Amino acid sequence: MKTVAAISFNDNHSLSMDIEGVTGIEVGPPLELEAGLWTCEILIRSGNGTVALQLLGESPESLDVAPPPVE
Repeated sequence: MKTVAAISFNDNHSLSMDIEGVTGIEVGPPLELEAGLWTCEILIRSGNGTVALQLLGESPESLDVAPPPVE
Protein backbone atom coordinates (compact mmCIF):
# COMPACT_ATOMS: atom_id res chain seq x y z
CA MET A 1 0.00 0.00 0.00
CA LYS A 2 1.27 3.49 -0.93
CA THR A 3 0.37 6.70 0.93
CA VAL A 4 -0.81 9.32 -1.56
CA ALA A 5 -2.12 12.00 0.85
CA ALA A 6 -1.56 12.94 4.46
CA ILE A 7 -3.58 15.28 6.69
CA SER A 8 -2.22 16.93 9.85
CA PHE A 9 -4.23 18.81 12.48
CA ASN A 10 -1.94 21.23 14.30
CA ASP A 11 -2.39 22.55 17.84
CA ASN A 12 -2.84 26.09 16.49
CA HIS A 13 -6.06 24.82 14.82
CA SER A 14 -4.66 24.74 11.32
CA LEU A 15 -4.93 21.93 8.81
CA SER A 16 -2.15 20.77 6.53
CA MET A 17 -2.52 18.34 3.62
CA ASP A 18 0.22 16.87 1.45
CA ILE A 19 -0.95 15.47 -1.91
CA GLU A 20 1.41 13.62 -4.23
CA GLY A 21 1.31 13.58 -8.03
CA VAL A 22 -0.72 16.78 -8.55
CA THR A 23 -1.72 17.19 -12.21
CA GLY A 24 -3.92 20.29 -11.98
CA ILE A 25 -5.81 22.72 -9.76
CA GLU A 26 -9.17 24.27 -10.69
CA VAL A 27 -11.10 27.01 -8.89
CA GLY A 28 -14.78 27.58 -9.57
CA PRO A 29 -16.41 31.01 -9.48
CA PRO A 30 -18.03 32.29 -6.27
CA LEU A 31 -21.76 31.51 -6.19
CA GLU A 32 -24.29 33.07 -3.82
CA LEU A 33 -26.21 30.42 -1.86
CA GLU A 34 -28.34 32.92 0.04
CA ALA A 35 -27.98 36.52 1.23
CA GLY A 36 -24.55 36.86 2.85
CA LEU A 37 -23.46 33.26 2.14
CA TRP A 38 -21.17 32.50 -0.79
CA THR A 39 -19.45 29.31 -1.91
CA CYS A 40 -16.78 28.21 -4.34
CA GLU A 41 -15.10 24.89 -5.08
CA ILE A 42 -11.43 24.05 -5.47
CA LEU A 43 -10.51 20.81 -7.24
CA ILE A 44 -7.03 19.33 -6.83
CA ARG A 45 -6.46 16.62 -9.41
CA SER A 46 -3.73 14.03 -9.01
CA GLY A 47 -2.75 10.75 -10.58
CA ASN A 48 -4.49 9.09 -7.62
CA GLY A 49 -7.86 10.90 -7.75
CA THR A 50 -9.42 14.29 -7.02
CA VAL A 51 -9.70 16.24 -3.77
CA ALA A 52 -12.67 18.63 -3.73
CA LEU A 53 -12.86 21.53 -1.27
CA GLN A 54 -16.13 23.41 -0.84
CA LEU A 55 -15.49 26.81 0.74
CA LEU A 56 -18.04 29.13 2.38
CA GLY A 57 -17.62 32.86 2.94
CA GLU A 58 -19.61 35.99 3.71
CA SER A 59 -18.78 37.69 0.40
CA PRO A 60 -17.36 36.77 -3.02
CA GLU A 61 -14.21 38.75 -2.11
CA SER A 62 -13.57 36.43 0.85
CA LEU A 63 -13.21 33.57 -1.67
CA ASP A 64 -10.67 35.34 -3.92
CA VAL A 65 -7.60 33.28 -4.78
CA ALA A 66 -4.35 35.18 -4.48
CA PRO A 67 -1.66 34.35 -7.06
CA PRO A 68 1.84 33.58 -5.81
CA PRO A 69 4.17 36.59 -5.53
CA VAL A 70 6.33 37.37 -8.53
CA GLU A 71 10.02 36.88 -7.82
